[in-house]
Amino acid sequence: MDMTFQEKSAWGLLIGIGLVSFFYFPAAFDIADSAPHPSALIGISIAGVIALIVIEATYHAVIAGSSGSDGSMDERDAMIDMRSERNSGYVLAVGLFWLVGHIVATHSLAETEPVGALTVAVWILFVLTASEVAKLIFQIWDYRAEA
Repeated sequence: MDMTFQEKSAWGLLIGIGLVSFFYFPAAFDIADSAPHPSALIGISIAGVIALIVIEATYHAVIAGSSGSDGSMDERDAMIDMRSERNSGYVLAVGLFWLVGHIVATHSLAETEPVGALTVAVWILFVLTASEVAKLIFQIWDYRAEA
């Protein structure tokens, strides 16, 4: 069965976020753990956003041109989007609860060093990214299940 524009878009976003995250997060955690000032982290964050924009703009231009679709959503697309948003909210909640628990546990143990503010910021961004990836996976799952 042929994929809809929305499903192709979800695949492209998933691949783009995966590629950028693969390079961004290891570098960001390394910088956050070792750099006392956020300027280096800001620099690679801007580079990551620019890379993601270029990847996504290029991908969407290609799929829009090849499919002739304007990207509008029908009722089925809206329902799939709503379900995937709800499920990604659960992933976000679990991730943030884990992060708060990790911070509390780290501060409670005398033998471990407390988590720094930059590291917490990168973890928050990681959890937000994981939530978006979960949303895209749920969307693709729903499109494949209804195919």
